[in-house]
Amino acid sequence: MSELLAIVSQDADYYLMLSYILKGAGYRTMLVDIPSEAVTTAEEREAAAIIVDCQPGSRILTDIASGLKERGLTSDVTLIALVAEKAAYLDILKANVDESFTRPLPPERLLSYLHGIIGNSSDVTTGRLVPIFDDMTLDTGGRRVLVRGTPVNLSPIEFRLLSALMGDAGRVLSRTELIAVAWPQGAFVEPRTVDVHIGRLRRALKRALGRDVIRTVPKIGYAIDNA
Repeated sequence: MSELLAIVSQDADYYLMLSYILKGAGYRTMLVDIPSEAVTTAEEREAAAIIVDCQPGSRILTDIASGLKERGLTSDVTLIALVAEKAAYLDILKANVDESFTRPLPPERLLSYLHGIIGNSSDVTTGRLVPIFDDMTLDTGGRRVLVRGTPVNLSPIEFRLLSALMGDAGRVLSRTELIAVAWPQGAFVEPRTVDVHIGRLRRALKRALGRDVIRTVPKIGYAIDNA
């Protein structure tokens, strides 16, 4: 069965247009016109992503991101923001969004991202457990990280960033290299976006491990160390 996308919007015409494009690409869609019900609906219907039609000054996005975190769904449901102004870009990243697009956007950009994030098994071979450190393991089949057997909630992008860093532990990866492995091919990603996602990954791992394992190399990139 095709993946379900929950679209949060109070603009029925915009939803119908977006739904038509997404259905043509093989996705199922559903409209959530009451934003406060977005997280509950996505969980009950097992939606793969929530796409939020953001309006200036609205707290909808922050509330949905907080709801996903409270229910432990940040690694299961991709949160995407569609915004009308570039000025809100950093605020959106701070809301713990997986990706954002400025409207109007070419449909192929959104579709390219969805194809890369949802239903893409290219980076998952088997259900192997790959040791990173003695107390941290990468579950390649379940796309999750286990610290002493307990899952750590990571977004899809954060999981791929960690996979890239631990794939060559100790080596410094540039932002360009990290963008190439963590985002869909051809996606436009600012270096600042990489820094924000690395920051989230660092905090999540530090909370779980009790130590910082990501090393920042100024003006170059990042590495993962077991120091």
